[in-house]
Amino acid sequence: MTNHNDLARRLAALFSSPAYVPLPERELAKALSLPPGQRGQLRQALRDLADRGLATQLRGKRWAPPAATAEQIAGTFRVRLNGTCWLIPDDPRKPTLKIDPTHAGVAMHGDRVIAVPLRHATTTRMFGAQGETRAGRVLRVTQRKRQWVVGTLHATPYYAYIVPRDALLKTNIQLAGPPAQHKKRLGNLVLARILDAPPSADLPLTAEFVRDLGDPEAAENDIPALLLDRGLSEEFPDSVQKAARRVPARLAPHHLDDKTRVDLRQKLVFTIDPATAHDYDDAISIESLPNGRSRLGIHIADVAAYVKPGSEIDKEAYRRGNSTYLVDRVIRMLPEDLTVRVCSLQPDEDHLAHTVDIILDSQGQIESATTYRSLIRSRACLSYEGVEKFFRRRNLPDLPAEVGQALLALRKLTRKMRALRFRQGALDFALPDVACILDAQGNPLRFVKRGATEAYHLIEECMLAANRVVAEKIFHARLPGIYRVHDQPSDEQWTRMAEELRFLGYDHAPKTSHDLNQLARKVLDQPDQHIATLTLLRNMKRAVYEAESRPHFGLGFTHYAHFTSPIRRYPDLVLHRVLIALETGAKKPAYTKAQITKMAIHCSATERESAELEMQSIQAKRIRYYAALLRKGAIGPYTGTIISLNPKGLIIELQDTLQQGLLPYHTLGRERYHLSPDSFSAATRKGSPFRFGQALEVSLAAVDEHLGRVDFLLDQGDSSSPRPPTKTKARKTRPKTGKTASARRSKTVDKSSPKKHKPTHRSSQRSRGSATQRRKPK
Repeated sequence: MTNHNDLARRLAALFSSPAYVPLPERELAKALSLPPGQRGQLRQALRDLADRGLATQLRGKRWAPPAATAEQIAGTFRVRLNGTCWLIPDDPRKPTLKIDPTHAGVAMHGDRVIAVPLRHATTTRMFGAQGETRAGRVLRVTQRKRQWVVGTLHATPYYAYIVPRDALLKTNIQLAGPPAQHKKRLGNLVLARILDAPPSADLPLTAEFVRDLGDPEAAENDIPALLLDRGLSEEFPDSVQKAARRVPARLAPHHLDDKTRVDLRQKLVFTIDPATAHDYDDAISIESLPNGRSRLGIHIADVAAYVKPGSEIDKEAYRRGNSTYLVDRVIRMLPEDLTVRVCSLQPDEDHLAHTVDIILDSQGQIESATTYRSLIRSRACLSYEGVEKFFRRRNLPDLPAEVGQALLALRKLTRKMRALRFRQGALDFALPDVACILDAQGNPLRFVKRGATEAYHLIEECMLAANRVVAEKIFHARLPGIYRVHDQPSDEQWTRMAEELRFLGYDHAPKTSHDLNQLARKVLDQPDQHIATLTLLRNMKRAVYEAESRPHFGLGFTHYAHFTSPIRRYPDLVLHRVLIALETGAKKPAYTKAQITKMAIHCSATERESAELEMQSIQAKRIRYYAALLRKGAIGPYTGTIISLNPKGLIIELQDTLQQGLLPYHTLGRERYHLSPDSFSAATRKGSPFRFGQALEVSLAAVDEHLGRVDFLLDQGDSSSPRPPTKTKARKTRPKTGKTASARRSKTVDKSSPKKHKPTHRSSQRSRGSATQRRKPK
């Protein structure tokens, strides 16, 4: 007898056959060789597939796979920490779809899917939604993103299962095989490989055991488990490492005698990088010219000279797309043996570079620019911290006097460049960055807020200028190139931004970048500066890579691209090759437009995945930090801000660490809280409302390390907050932390995804947390 699950699989396979034509139920039963007694099961299986968007009934009661329609939207399926599901379309002109979990089918976070908008569903507006947002349904998964899962092993008398460590996976996953074979591993962290997805969301996902990772509470397991969960590795394939080792560290004679390169070894060139950096991919030079003009040289490591298109190193670099900066390590795009030993612009060594030579007038405006391949020799290797100290004290041990003079000239010039850029419409606001300080075992000791220093801004302006020059040169040459595009907010985002700002007391609705900067200056050093800035940033679009140049809203540039970091970003390496083909007069461009389009989509996706991974790495340490505090009884109070409200409670962000968590309504008293239609406030019938942007004192109530979840209680000493309308006190009992909490799945709290600090387009990405090593500006 055929069971329901097997029948659903057979139907799904039949519908996916290229030779299939729509059949009525009776003919389907014949095609599947079903006896008459199973017609009822067939009917139920067809209904289930239709509910999941995997089948549709045509006229004449014939059944077929979902019909092709102009409304079908291809994109990436994403899950947020609050449990909501979204379809991010490949085509930015298509609407973003909010997918109810019951309409997600078997899609998992990161999968490539085809979805359709629901015809009769109302349009949804959410905090930070990008462009038009509609309700939708997943039709089918076209490509599985996830192959592996890491989680804690549990068992019932009938089967073993994994509680995924990734909070974006909202369901437990069964392990193949009898539970007895996993008895010794119960409670351990394990790695498993996900098997083929079932055709119905009613069926469990299954996986096969691969490796026992040990104690789930060990801090040293946090990041390795995260990498294994994503199928990532710090190590490179043997073929790639061997190819990297074959590249000689010293320049060959033909490099030194290359007449196509400009020899700049006599120029005063130096690098400025984070103190923790190991590879240096950019160097700076500056000269004073008559009439207050300046010559600014930006010299970028010539990675293209060593990484040839189609080579083993190039294929792996493309697959990775970019380097990923985690809380305690870097997942490099290129092997360290190549980047540090060969390409890095180490001091007192001859190195190949690609130079952008810019002439600027006395006001910091670009007059002219040229690009060429060069040979350089850095005179000094400086750090942001050291340069900042020099600017404050004019004294830095072992700093050559000529380098000190160059730094002062560079600061004077870049201040003008920065001021001019903001006058021309670049956005001038950002949220603070949070760094996590770890001990030797990977336990978080503390979190430190930090902003960008003047030394950082100095390098930022140089990199922005070089990127802009190269983008304009490629565009005007009409060559296929990969551009960095940041569109202005959609009409819906402008409207939502105005509504949020109006609720905070700012009545002037911004409509331009100048309006945004004016507002940012208005809230500077005000108590609501953080929430107002957050409102601006989360109503911005994300910057992406594209084959067509469009204005960069955040920077105020008509054309922009990434050129200055070929060691850690594949689009930069691509642009180096495009520029070399132009400079050498190659008969054909380095890439076709079709190739660039494919690369742009891929690199935008890897960048987004890296941002998610970076966020999850610091979030794992934040959760561990608060779990330890809770075990010690250090429950607070902590100062937080209401950054959003939902039907379950208030979403609080702590000011010191940017940790987010839920303050449930049910802890505030017996009366029911009602969310306002605009989701900006919540109140009982008699009590005062809690409001978006309101500061509160809260205490820790629960920390679930498995789900990455923090719950808060309102601190009873907070006189500024609304009082519950009854005499019932908020519960002060502390639930158990994630170490002993039930492994059963429950919904996680609503958390906005933190973003890394991206100083050169910080309008488009929130600055929520970072590794201890600050990366170079874009």
